[in-house]
Amino acid sequence: MSLFEDLIRSKITELEELKKNLVIEIETRIRRDANASLNKFSEQITNVESEVALERERILYDAVVSSRKKLAETYELLLKDLVEALYEEVDRMRGSERYVKFLTRLVEDAVRYIQSSDVVIYASPKDRGVVEVIARNLGLTGLVSERDIKGGVIVTSRDGRIAVDYSIESIVNNKLEELKHLLYLETR
Repeated sequence: MSLFEDLIRSKITELEELKKNLVIEIETRIRRDANASLNKFSEQITNVESEVALERERILYDAVVSSRKKLAETYELLLKDLVEALYEEVDRMRGSERYVKFLTRLVEDAVRYIQSSDVVIYASPKDRGVVEVIARNLGLTGLVSERDIKGGVIVTSRDGRIAVDYSIESIVNNKLEELKHLLYLETR
């Protein structure tokens, strides 16, 4: 073979080697660039997934808070309606034997607590006459006076140091606190 042919073969071999290495180098670069892009997008996907999870938790939290608020508002409306119904029932019962017995028991309990028959009894203007009769029947001395209450009585010692509030409002409010406690305990 001639020198020229040897040179050409040598150059062809070099070119084939270069061609092989070039393909490997290009594939390596492409893989490196593709991995970098994938890593970048994977990071973005992870960030988006985190944001979605946080937003989901925020939405759930808001929904729970909103539902509890609506539930509390509903309970408050129910309790308000219950109180109004109780006051209406007291108005309907006023003057009945059962209501008179109720008032008598309240006055007796208050007098027993105060430990004196010389008391001031405050009653609703609608109940004043009945309370005066109850006071006379119980042998109490003192005054029966009107107060803006829906029913029941408030009994105080003559000097005002001791007071027993058996007004319907006070009785209902005390029971409502118990009822609220029970209602809210059930919703937990």
